[in-house]
Amino acid sequence: MEVPKKENKFEKFIRNILFYVEKTIIRSLIFLMSLILIAATIELAYQTFKAFYYESEFLINPDSLMYLFGKFLLVLIGIELLDTIKVYFKKNVVHVEVVVLVAIIAIARKVIVLDFSEYTGLEIIGIGVIIIALATGYYLIKKAGGCQFYIGSKEDENKTDKTNEQKPTPCGG
Repeated sequence: MEVPKKENKFEKFIRNILFYVEKTIIRSLIFLMSLILIAATIELAYQTFKAFYYESEFLINPDSLMYLFGKFLLVLIGIELLDTIKVYFKKNVVHVEVVVLVAIIAIARKVIVLDFSEYTGLEIIGIGVIIIALATGYYLIKKAGGCQFYIGSKEDENKTDKTNEQKPTPCGG
């Protein structure tokens, strides 16, 4: 059995400072992401209103529709990133499933707004391979029951064990 190493006061002081710096940065990220999402949602609402108000031929122009879908998916990506940051702030856990889902949404957004005439066949095949790899990864993560990485010290992990809280499940476990 491994004997735990005693921490001196300086190491504990440094660890506490780093903890508070990390939490402050995460709070700042949550605040900034919230501001960005509010601005992006207002922009999406404005662009949607413009698309309906100024369109004369159709209810909405197909090019405008593709543009709006891209904006909508961009807001959705931001919401998922905000959720990931919030979970990390509360539990020091990175949900790999959510990160892969954000990547899938981002690549889907890229495909939706993609002008295929500007890309070579090899670049389009590359995007297809990325989509297949992300979808396969997402399927495997879901089949394994989720995937989380615990970010924290061994001491924090031991506290989780002692308080009978649900411990993050590692990949495949």
